Amino acid sequence: MLGRMTVLIAAVCAVAAMQCTSDGGKKHGTGIRNTAVPPAEARVVSAVPQTQSVSMKTEDGVILAGTLYAAKSTAPAVLCLHQWRSDRSAYAALASALQGEGFTVLTIDMRGHGGSVSRADGGKVAPDRNALPDVAAAVAFLRKHPSVDRSRIAIIGASYGASNAIRFAAGDGGVKAVVLYSPGINYFNVLPIEDAVRGFKGAVFAAASNEDVRSADAVKKIDEWTGGRATTKLFDNAGHGTDMLGAGVGLTQTTIAFLKENL
Repeated sequence: MLGRMTVLIAAVCAVAAMQCTSDGGKKHGTGIRNTAVPPAEARVVSAVPQTQSVSMKTEDGVILAGTLYAAKSTAPAVLCLHQWRSDRSAYAALASALQGEGFTVLTIDMRGHGGSVSRADGGKVAPDRNALPDVAAAVAFLRKHPSVDRSRIAIIGASYGASNAIRFAAGDGGVKAVVLYSPGINYFNVLPIEDAVRGFKGAVFAAASNEDVRSADAVKKIDEWTGGRATTKLFDNAGHGTDMLGAGVGLTQTTIAFLKENL
């Protein structure tokens, strides 16, 4: 009886010893086997485009808030200008998509909107339809950034942002392309664009929705003023300005294709 018990105990110990050394002599519980494979969460985070909050000062002392979506190497750059009573967040999805395609993108809150409500001296800033100083400060910021090929800069503008985009580009000489969402012939009766459109020598893309009658008319005029050189799109029931980006009409893809071709 004692002999049988001794044999059984020996067998149990042998099995236990085999289990303890079954991983090539490594002990269980060390986590060594899984360290070569990063967790799924880490892989997802590493794929998220990187952004940076930035600020810049205009020539008249307004502090502009912006978000920079920098490319990994020197790349063409795009400045995005929102519509009236909006802010730079309206371009978040488009900016990320452009960054994913290799562009550096800067979105800003124009004066009196979002985070751009203060001057360098602490004074408050009200919205102003004429935001050319804001555009100038943002373009100057891009031209100094190491991720930007300063010879390849475009501006996207929505509504009054479109007016400011083309008015600045016509007088700058270094902007290669403009994208105009829901442009107006003369927004607020203080932002006429005909002379600017006629004078701009770069590439032009203008888009609007047909029910947004004044903007649709402006797109047709832009086609006329450029002698048919502009790329134009008219949609149905797509809304106004940056709202068109979420209307399912393919505006994001069309914009990216235009910029790839012209920058």
